[in-house]
Amino acid sequence: MDKKKVLLLSAGHFSCDINSGALPVVIPYLQEAYALSYQATGGIMFAYSLLTAITQPFFGLLSDRFSKPWLIPLGVLLAGCGLAFTGLVSSYWSVLVLVALGGIGSALFHPPAAQFANRVAGSQKGLALSLFSIGGNAGFVIGPLLGTAILGLCGLSGTLFFAFLALATVLTLSYCIGHMDRVAAPGTGTGARTAPLRDNNWKQFGRLTGAIITRTVVLSSIHAYLPLYWMHTFQQSKTAGALAVTLFGVFGVASNIVGGMLSDRWGQGRVLRLAFVPLAPALLLFSLASSEGPAWIMLLFLGFSLYFGFSSMVVLGQQFLARNIGFASGVTLGLNTAMGGICAPIIGWIGDHWGLGASFQVLAALALLGTILTFFIDASANAEQGSVNAA
Repeated sequence: MDKKKVLLLSAGHFSCDINSGALPVVIPYLQEAYALSYQATGGIMFAYSLLTAITQPFFGLLSDRFSKPWLIPLGVLLAGCGLAFTGLVSSYWSVLVLVALGGIGSALFHPPAAQFANRVAGSQKGLALSLFSIGGNAGFVIGPLLGTAILGLCGLSGTLFFAFLALATVLTLSYCIGHMDRVAAPGTGTGARTAPLRDNNWKQFGRLTGAIITRTVVLSSIHAYLPLYWMHTFQQSKTAGALAVTLFGVFGVASNIVGGMLSDRWGQGRVLRLAFVPLAPALLLFSLASSEGPAWIMLLFLGFSLYFGFSSMVVLGQQFLARNIGFASGVTLGLNTAMGGICAPIIGWIGDHWGLGASFQVLAALALLGTILTFFIDASANAEQGSVNAA
């Protein structure tokens, strides 16, 4: 594994996903500025995610056909600018357009970046994808902290900071783009083709996608509504709500690192099932918690369940679609912010009518379905392609 290149891609992943992490912190400010309902608030996540869901598979197929590493910094730039200008416009609809632009940037970044990470991973794909995803997960963790600090000092106009962060990352990635391009050349470098690839296993990939959808709906809903739940259920401040999201993410990142390392030893399927089993009970108990103490405990279980098997999902997707790694990466990574965000207005509608506690109970039922699906995924299918599928 070429750790330098993986870490460079991870840094780009951080800069891209820090915008997704900061968006839930920006949402309460937007809710106050425009007097939004829960459903309208969910519409912001919907706008961010809709174009991501539509365009990310296309960008994945594009990266399968053409090695275009310049798409990586371009995606970072669009993702950063999309969030940066939300605090400078004067209407709710302008906000929706800008967050949609940020969603396109996220869609543009993830498939080619994950494809490059796969190609320099060698035989340590679980660890490499963990290191790559650490950048994104760290962005989700630091995003709320950074957003809280900046918006607390500057108000909504402070979102402009994210444009400067994106520009700095773009300059760094562009400087190194030539080296990344040489890595991408077929038949050269670490992870080059050494044997013929098997056909894509769409049946197993479909089952994996079903499990991913359940996981991403839960994760996106937690990011969108956890700060509001903390404020309205436990009568805490915006800062306390942001802290809850942050600590949830910190524990999740730590779980992701451990899960990635163990997946290379235990196998991706076992790690994936281990991650899903506690998810539904933790969501149900979280929704029934009457005080912050039990809620904090359940948040730790949720962080473990939602992040421990993440790298395994990406590696399995790339194994099942060994001939279309870019497309597989677009689905396994893109659904993280896409399908979950699309469902956010539905979860918000439930919250408007029956309270956010009921929303988390619906998520628990959905998580149970995802857990059942993981036991029908044959992780051994195409597993021998682990050292080959980088071609």
